[in-house]
Amino acid sequence: MKKVLIAVAALSTISTLFISPAAKAAITLPAGSWPVCASTTDAYCVESVSVTPEGGKPVTLSYGTSGAAASSADVTSGKALAGRWGSSDWTASTLGAAGYDGLFVDAHQANAFVPWVYVDVQPTLGSALAVQSANKLYAANLDKNIAIGIKLHLGTIKPGVTFGVGQDATTEIAFTGGVTTLLIDGYPTTVPVAASSKDCTGSAGKAVALVNQFQSVVVPQNDPLGFGPDGVSGSLYVGSNGTCKLSTPTWNADTKHFRYNSSAPALTPDGSITNKGFYHAVISFADAKAYWGLAKPQDAAQALTVSIMTTAGGSTAAIATVSAKNNKITIDTTNFDFPDAILDIALNPSYNGTSAGPDATASSAAAKATATSAAAKANQKIKATASKNATITCVKGKLTTKVSGVKPICPKGYTKK
Repeated sequence: MKKVLIAVAALSTISTLFISPAAKAAITLPAGSWPVCASTTDAYCVESVSVTPEGGKPVTLSYGTSGAAASSADVTSGKALAGRWGSSDWTASTLGAAGYDGLFVDAHQANAFVPWVYVDVQPTLGSALAVQSANKLYAANLDKNIAIGIKLHLGTIKPGVTFGVGQDATTEIAFTGGVTTLLIDGYPTTVPVAASSKDCTGSAGKAVALVNQFQSVVVPQNDPLGFGPDGVSGSLYVGSNGTCKLSTPTWNADTKHFRYNSSAPALTPDGSITNKGFYHAVISFADAKAYWGLAKPQDAAQALTVSIMTTAGGSTAAIATVSAKNNKITIDTTNFDFPDAILDIALNPSYNGTSAGPDATASSAAAKATATSAAAKANQKIKATASKNATITCVKGKLTTKVSGVKPICPKGYTKK
């Protein structure tokens, strides 16, 4: 079992990742931006990009070369790109309302020390990046009502987790001809961009801009610098609209707590409004069994407690919803205040419908025989009160956390407020 906590720091994007190279990576990624796939067996390339307008049908984009290869300096200044994804149906499909006519999709190694894949999507106009009219240092806003789908060839990578910036995003993994493919599909979200790391802490930090972005980081599990307990599918996705302190999730096999952390400046650029955040997590039924030993993952709303842990003075109005359908558990936690908030998902102590997962200690014959009628009655009581979820506030020194569930209980060391 690997217990992983690898920190990610970000300013305007999550493309700059800092990590101490404590172990040598087992996976070697190609240098530079990934090309468009030429065949189904190509490794480390972008196979396809699609967009779906709200209420419309998916539009498959084609890749076209437009101008000479651009350096990173050219890209940020809006000069010509090597190529972009577009469609002759862009205007006819009501995709042009946001003021851009294509997408620049850049997939590459996150940095020289980790075999993580960073995927950034930016709008284009003609043969260049579309930038904000008021500040050409920042990309124009992606339309939040247009879903973006990106299919990657990941070679020998076995995904452990995908995390990043996006709303209502999902992942789909397949294995074809010895190559792993990953489809990332979701909507852009508004990100409070920080000018420096100082803006990411404290109640007085201001965003330098608000930009609609869509970015992802794919972390392998078959690598010493990866993430993922044994037995998981790798389809886990966690997204947010905060890019400061963004990191891989952490899993504690002893306490069965799953946590995810990101942050953003507390205030809007003019300092008049507090920036609000969200966390979106998608966990497959198979992974719910692996993490928490849930015998019936469809009972996730009763089986799991979801809370937001904040520093003193943090948000007390976060709303958490848990749904289970189509073999996936979706957790949405919204309306908490930036800058600091940690998503915590744990097993509800009052829920008894668990079974041994790959991380659980093997039960003895005597322990297995304790499935008594009392436990059955407890399960019936939980199901009968499924619609009566309650939320409590727990405190530990300067830390505050909200716990939701049928019978919410404060984490160890916390007291009910």
